[in-house]
Amino acid sequence: MKKTLFVLIALVALAGCQKPESQQQQPSMDQRKDIGHKLILKSLNDLQNKDLKSTIVDLETSIKINPSEPEAYLLLGQILLKVQEYDHAEDFLEMSAKTFPDNGTIFYMLSISNKMIGKKLPAVLAARHSVEVFQAQQDRDNMLKSAALLHELIDTPDDQFVPSKNQVAP
Repeated sequence: MKKTLFVLIALVALAGCQKPESQQQQPSMDQRKDIGHKLILKSLNDLQNKDLKSTIVDLETSIKINPSEPEAYLLLGQILLKVQEYDHAEDFLEMSAKTFPDNGTIFYMLSISNKMIGKKLPAVLAARHSVEVFQAQQDRDNMLKSAALLHELIDTPDDQFVPSKNQVAP
């Protein structure tokens, strides 16, 4: 009887030492980076084949798997701007800007999306931040491009700052 009790206690103790199944199957950070990178490459192939839906799904999945890789965010932001999904682009790039506050390109694209939906102040603020980031990184070419956008936004009279034809005013 004592032997049986001892065996049961030992089994319960050992069972408690095992990792739960969800922890055992988590990929390492290197594996996550590798999977995320492969999805980015697949998305580029899908884009070449003009499969926009698969491209977007691949990039969104890459972001979920490896949220610390800015390349997927940049590609998805560019695609959303290119297909004139400015409202979606603005939401996505706003979230991306919080994840990567030192990425001038994300703020540049955020400024473009805000401009296209008629939001002058957010567009100016994002462009200004983009200029500051590129200036701090000593990236002269991109800083000048962002500065040109900033000046264009500031010089546009408020009454001429309207959403693009493809967008409905809020």
